[in-house]
Amino acid sequence: MFRHSPSLALSCALVTLLTVSPLLAQAPGFQGQAAQKKPEKKEITGKLADARGKYIKLTPEKGDEDWVILVDSKPNEITIRGEAEKGWVRQGMLVTFDATVDKKGVGQEAVSEISVFPPGPSIVMGVSQADALPTLGDDGGSSSTEETAKVTVVGRLTSIARDGRWNVTAGRAKVLVEVAEDAKIKVELHEPSLIQIGDKVKGTVWYTSEKDATMKGEVEIEAAKLFTAPEDPKEARRKSRQQKKEEQEAEAEKPGEAKSIFDMSN
Repeated sequence: MFRHSPSLALSCALVTLLTVSPLLAQAPGFQGQAAQKKPEKKEITGKLADARGKYIKLTPEKGDEDWVILVDSKPNEITIRGEAEKGWVRQGMLVTFDATVDKKGVGQEAVSEISVFPPGPSIVMGVSQADALPTLGDDGGSSSTEETAKVTVVGRLTSIARDGRWNVTAGRAKVLVEVAEDAKIKVELHEPSLIQIGDKVKGTVWYTSEKDATMKGEVEIEAAKLFTAPEDPKEARRKSRQQKKEEQEAEAEKPGEAKSIFDMSN
């Protein structure tokens, strides 16, 4: 007869248990495979706390814990909206505004509101009510009895004159207008490079946890700060020199720090 050792008997029993038990076979971690949790879908809105490559950290409006999200949206699916200073608008941007112009397309008063928008297949460039101003890109037609007309311009900013007026090409028409210094300029673009920390982000995520989420499809960004004009390089250098000078003067005025109580004069 053979004598069975306790360890051998225990091993055989364990093998049998693992073979016949369906519950253990289905349990998470069985055979080294972790159970895969099915991602859930959720609309999320929050403040951008950090960004590294395609990953962002979002502080949600509802909830205490920050989300770590991989943004898998295409650039044309990301829309950022905000307001800008007049000097921020660059040549080549598409703009639309209402203006009072004469037959030559010259503005008669400063424009107070402008919108900057992205290109698209449905955009039609031109000047509305052009029938009242036949000389705006149209050599034919009857003469207008009106000297000026209120029009809506949809076009591209082609240049900025020395006096600050904007040259805008709108289809076949060209318009030259003055823009008020305090003009309200609304921005809506598909330009991820404009996104900054603190902006409000809204989108759809698929997630298994707050630390494992992917944002796909349309993403809406609301800029927290005004888009400002780039600073003139000469002015920036002047400010830097002035700041350095002030810091040096402030440092020189500081009383010397005593190394010990014995350094203090009575």
